[in-house]
Amino acid sequence: MKSLTNPFVLLFAVALAHFVNDWYSLLIAPAIPLLKKLYKINYFQAGLLLSLPYFLSAVLQSPIAHFSETYAKRKLTLIGGFLILSLSYFLFFFLNSYYSSLFATVLIGVGLGSYHPQGMGILSSVFKERKGMAIGLNGIGGALGYFFAPISMGYLLAHYGKQSFLIVSIPGVVIAFILFVLVKIEEEPIRSPFRATLSKQLIMLGIVAIVIPFFSRGITSFLPAYFYSLGNNILNANLKASVMLLAGMVAQPLGGAISDKIGRRQTISISYFMMGVFLMLFILKPSLVFLFFMGFFMSLSIPVRHAFAAEIGGKKVNSNIAVVFGMVMIGSSVAPAILGSLIDNFGFKAAFGFNIAIAIAGSLLVWIIKPQSQEAQ
Repeated sequence: MKSLTNPFVLLFAVALAHFVNDWYSLLIAPAIPLLKKLYKINYFQAGLLLSLPYFLSAVLQSPIAHFSETYAKRKLTLIGGFLILSLSYFLFFFLNSYYSSLFATVLIGVGLGSYHPQGMGILSSVFKERKGMAIGLNGIGGALGYFFAPISMGYLLAHYGKQSFLIVSIPGVVIAFILFVLVKIEEEPIRSPFRATLSKQLIMLGIVAIVIPFFSRGITSFLPAYFYSLGNNILNANLKASVMLLAGMVAQPLGGAISDKIGRRQTISISYFMMGVFLMLFILKPSLVFLFFMGFFMSLSIPVRHAFAAEIGGKKVNSNIAVVFGMVMIGSSVAPAILGSLIDNFGFKAAFGFNIAIAIAGSLLVWIIKPQSQEAQ
């Protein structure tokens, strides 16, 4: 794939799209206290509002990526995804029941299934020798999106209530226009079958990568509700929850660059182990400092898995990333429902503690993956 845009202008455009995509992915979570009261639902039902779009995104990642590479439609796929996300939140404003709102989350899932394989695949192909660095810098956009989602949505909900969904539908159209103008790439179709993408090592990486959703989606989805249960108002609860996500702005570019130097497996193992340690400390004492460092080590490995996936799969880089990210999204789809059920039955701390064992197991399991070359380590 050749870039007709300056590579760093391309990186800026893709990172800006990452910001908007990941911002969209967390806008339902801050609204859970409002939706729970409005629809008279429990935490399990609220978790389904989060799980459904993640599940659909997981299912659609690979088919969308395979289509975009087979027919050379990567740019079109990126733009279409953001238009669908915009439409989904626009509809969410007009739907007035719990079950009709589930329909809007279906469209959110379709939109979220479009960005990551295409965005990360484009960067991996353009920055061949520095893909960890490029994907890590791109991760700043995602981290900013995660950070501003609870803050911005908390503010909007506090001032506009359900009208907030109408307001947040606007940025999707804006970013679609920016991508249309700034992203210029020469695309060539890749006709290899999808089954050529699959490998034992790639599937193994996907299993290891599932650890992250239980932190980034499971815990994050209920952190505002946790702080709210401690007596914080909805805006303060979301401000505190955003501390975990702030760390990603530093951690993602650092993690990508470190993995280029010391290896992908090493970086993932360290990050998993340490985020488990800081989660344990947060459970013992809910300090925002511990929350920040848990978020830091969680974010450290995110760009690394994309770079690793680009290296250990087949020729279709987007599809390689889609397989792994699709498995991540499967974890994202079940994590909120599982955590919500655990909270309903055992409380917040016991539910959060469930993730410590998952993190430690992931830090060990990553060593089973055998890189194909020294570069892939």
